[in-house]
Amino acid sequence: MRFIYKIFITLLILTGLGLAQSVTAQTVNGGLNAFDFLQITPYTRAIGVGGAYTALGDDVGSIYYNPAGIASVLTNEANLTYIALYQGLSYETLSFAYPLDPVFHGFGGTFAVSVNMLQSGSLEQTSSAGMTTGTFSAGDNLFTLTYAHTLGSDFQAGFTIKDIQQQIDTVSSSLWAMDIGVLFAPGDEGVRVGADIKNISDSASGFNLPLALNTGISFRQYGLITKQDDVALTLDASFPLEIQDTLAVNIGTEYDLKWIGNRLTLRAGYSFIGNTDLSGIGLAVGAGYGFDFTGLVLFVDYAYTPEDVFGDENHISLTTKF
Repeated sequence: MRFIYKIFITLLILTGLGLAQSVTAQTVNGGLNAFDFLQITPYTRAIGVGGAYTALGDDVGSIYYNPAGIASVLTNEANLTYIALYQGLSYETLSFAYPLDPVFHGFGGTFAVSVNMLQSGSLEQTSSAGMTTGTFSAGDNLFTLTYAHTLGSDFQAGFTIKDIQQQIDTVSSSLWAMDIGVLFAPGDEGVRVGADIKNISDSASGFNLPLALNTGISFRQYGLITKQDDVALTLDASFPLEIQDTLAVNIGTEYDLKWIGNRLTLRAGYSFIGNTDLSGIGLAVGAGYGFDFTGLVLFVDYAYTPEDVFGDENHISLTTKF
């Protein structure tokens, strides 16, 4: 228990640093973030728990929330996610995690990659006089490379390198960025504590990414009702390191019921945002079903997030472990 107390102290220190930095940070473009699509939550399981995934994440989806969580992946994992956004926008992601130790004995760690595309479809092009002159396309792409390693019995660390691209008609721009994360999972008590800094980039580029410090804690209890079920509670806090953004708090829960070759999961979460008063902005609910198909494990997940301004969002993903 003393070790858990030390973890909480570390988390509080990181939280204080995030608050201080969010007040004092100055930006090179008046506090306006570029590449805001990086704030889209792209992993269905994480969406179902309200985005509170910094500590909970233990699969290929950790690429997007805390790269240290990738070290928990013990077998090959691949995920395909589709998100139907507002006004015809769609967001697709393909990610893959590969543990290195089975092939490169002694090297250890887990390697992961992802491809992410925000597509707008065909848009109408007009002249300065308001006349239609044709159509054009616009889109954002994100390519990531992640590595994470377990250090000791209860500490994980990882990083993600990002290639961020944006295009509107014939005009394009690109930028490199990095995420760095750590994760503590002491003993067998079901507690996990994580922290990561997202979108670290070179300020000399002239772009200002949505830089943030994320901290989280999760707890999982096994054998809640039967010997084959478990429930997890998770809490995240995101502290902006740029002027434009605001403090965000996410909470969520996940319930798993397992039987021979099958798993049913129910999820729910909520997001709060605001510098002075945390106003509720987003309910999320989700469900998943997993089954073992002759040695190939498949998971189908769905999440629903009703949005006040842009309409409802539906998130669907397929994950396989092999």
